[in-house]
This record gives sequence, C-alpha cells and structure tokens, in this order.
Amino acid sequence: MKKFANYLFIFSLVAVFAFIPLKSASAQSVGYVGIWGGYTISPDAQWEDANFNQDLDIQETWAVGFKMGYTLPHAKYIAFEFEYFYWAPDVDRTVLGQVGPASAAVEGDVKLHNFMFNVIAKYPEGIFHPYIGAGIGCAYVDKADLSSSIGGVSYAASDSNYATAFAWQILAGVEFSITKNLAVDLGYRYYATKPEFDSTDIEFKTSMVTLGLKFLIF
Repeated sequence: MKKFANYLFIFSLVAVFAFIPLKSASAQSVGYVGIWGGYTISPDAQWEDANFNQDLDIQETWAVGFKMGYTLPHAKYIAFEFEYFYWAPDVDRTVLGQVGPASAAVEGDVKLHNFMFNVIAKYPEGIFHPYIGAGIGCAYVDKADLSSSIGGVSYAASDSNYATAFAWQILAGVEFSITKNLAVDLGYRYYATKPEFDSTDIEFKTSMVTLGLKFLIF
C-alpha cells in the first residue's frame, strides 16, 4: 500500500505540472475533460512463479475511464492528458500444472486501477481529428478474488494480494466534433502491465476499443 501511495504521489505531481500551462499561453490554452467506456479484445495474462509459467484463461470484459487534458494554442496538434481507467477481467479455471498427484489451478477475477499520463498527436483542423498517442503510468492490481486450488481444494497462498506496477499503452483513433465544446471519440488502445507479487508475477496485455465524450472547459 505504501508503494502504491508513492506511485500515486509521483504521478499526481506530474499531472499538476503538466496541466499548468506556460505563462505566455495560459489565457489561450484549451482544457478538456472526457469520459469513456471500452471493451477488451483478446486479452492475455501470463502467470509466472517458481513452479509454473502458464497462460491464464482470461475473459473479454468492459472498461471505463476518465481523463483531463489540455492543448496549447501554439501546438494545437499536441495534447497532454492525465487518465484513470478501471477494468476487472475474469479468469476462468486454469490448470497451472501438477503438484504431486494433483493439479494446481487458479480462477476468479482481478481488478486493475490504472493511472496514466498520455501524449497525443492529432490533426486539429475541421470536424474529424485523427490522432495517435502513447502513455505511461502505474497500475494498482488487486487479485484478492483470484483463488488457488490443488486437487480441487482451495488453499491460501503465501503471497500479497496487491501490487503496483509500471504500465504503458499505445492509442489511436478519431474525434468527431459535434459542437464547439463537445466531441465524440472512437479509439483503439493496446495496454500492458506486469505486477510483481511476493511470489508470483502476472503479466496483463490487451487490445481495447473505446467510445467516449470530450468536453472543452476553457
């Protein structure tokens, strides 16, 4: 939990400085907030510990996010964003391997809280605004509801249920301006993180399609 607080503090400082416009351009800066929903496509998770290295049977699911950002007037094609999004993939029962005569398995769900700083390059003119971007940040991962079993009998692993990890993503899409202050965003992103628990690492990777609204606020 202390490690998570340190990550959050660092990224909060980054966000504060990122969203303070340069003095010479502060009166003309364009700030915005946005909300979005998304759906994962072909998510992948890899379980690694001292005994097993196995792909988990992870299900496609919904995600939801919030962002705030700004675009400076002398660089309309560049935007900076701070973003939070959440997704909680289900893990179907996955057999990791044999422990003596019995098989070891995991199943349940994992919750990922993601805090990202994105840089977006976009075409600023007209109604349609294609964009590409990339983001880095941290993921706070909760696997408390991911249960382990040997031979069908649940057991408590000597492992922490919470971890923070570096996360990164690549983004692309197009915005459609509806009014002067409102736009619809249709996007794609590829996201990855690899939290390290006490004795287990779980790498998460997924593609995601998103649909959102962006509101200009000043």
